[in-house]
Amino acid sequence: MKYDDLLTVPFKLNGRDKDGMDCYGIVLEMCRRAGTPLIDINAVHVVSDTLAETAGKLNVEQITEAEAVGGDIVQCTYQNEIHIGYLLDSRTCIHMTDSGVRISPTFALRNRKYFKVV
Repeated sequence: MKYDDLLTVPFKLNGRDKDGMDCYGIVLEMCRRAGTPLIDINAVHVVSDTLAETAGKLNVEQITEAEAVGGDIVQCTYQNEIHIGYLLDSRTCIHMTDSGVRISPTFALRNRKYFKVV
């Protein structure tokens, strides 16, 4: 899947387009491109920031790390905050940080949980 055009998108809190995105915004865009649209967390009343606790309002289900493949979502802790990224394959994800888009190995992410868009 093509994503090189996203590599220069700047960080913008609650951003959802190429003028700026946050970590959820880049995951939304990657899911859209993959044909598995994810519900925008901003469009539903959310009590928690974690996907596991809001899965009932979103179209995701938690899976194990062994089940995770490209196209799934990884939730982790980044700079002591809840963070998400989109798996390019089972070991690599694209995610947005406050300093821009990053491609990272999943083993570098802390407190990983995995989700499949349903």
